[in-house]
Amino acid sequence: MNYIEILVLSTVQGIGEFLPISSSSNITLISKLLSFNDLSLSLKIALHGGSLLALLIYFRQIIWKIILGLFTNKIKLSNTAFNLMVFSTIPVIIAGAIFSNFLHSFDIPVIIGITLIAFGIILHVTDKYNIRINCKSNILQYIIIGLFQSLAIFPGVSRSGICITACRILNIDRARAIKTSLLLAIPSISGSLVLELINMYKYNTLNTIDIKTLFAVLLTGIIGIIFIEPCIKYMEKNGFYVIMWYRIIIGLIFICLI
Repeated sequence: MNYIEILVLSTVQGIGEFLPISSSSNITLISKLLSFNDLSLSLKIALHGGSLLALLIYFRQIIWKIILGLFTNKIKLSNTAFNLMVFSTIPVIIAGAIFSNFLHSFDIPVIIGITLIAFGIILHVTDKYNIRINCKSNILQYIIIGLFQSLAIFPGVSRSGICITACRILNIDRARAIKTSLLLAIPSISGSLVLELINMYKYNTLNTIDIKTLFAVLLTGIIGIIFIEPCIKYMEKNGFYVIMWYRIIIGLIFICLI
């Protein structure tokens, strides 16, 4: 894969990771439409690694407080960000372990298209209309968000989209819901990267990580840092109506053309 192709995919990933549009589905779509045939595992890792880098920089103050608390033994169960990341990630780990052997069966264009459309509509409807449940327990809220997030192991769902949907159902305001979904991307992406690197080590393919891979990490990270705040502000102000229609359009492309 040449540097122009990496630039295109890094741009798609760098923006798409921070919008509820399923960045992986958009990477697949762009690769198909532009005949990018060399989408290697190392490049996929690089693209997600770049997004993780951008998220770590954006949430650096929160992450630093969590790390500092862990190493100074001052972190308490009441630490909201820490609890959120732990209790909302556990269901994802369990779901991944249970369904890991079956996920490839769902990675087909028709299913991706259907999930893009269905969960895009659900996202808009739950955000705009009063579909709410009251849950007093913060820990229970985090577990419910995690259960919703576990659906994102299926292609086309969008991890950020399903997290925002869960938050809005739980009567969490839009701005907090968006930032919660992005914060939860940190453990999710980190976990998937570790598993992918372990698989590369197991199958002796770590040598495929080269200068282009590192370039993709850096470029995706830079694009992510530039666009993360504008993406957040756009969604806070405008909601998900346009995003819903975007998902419907690319969903139909997957169903009819891919």
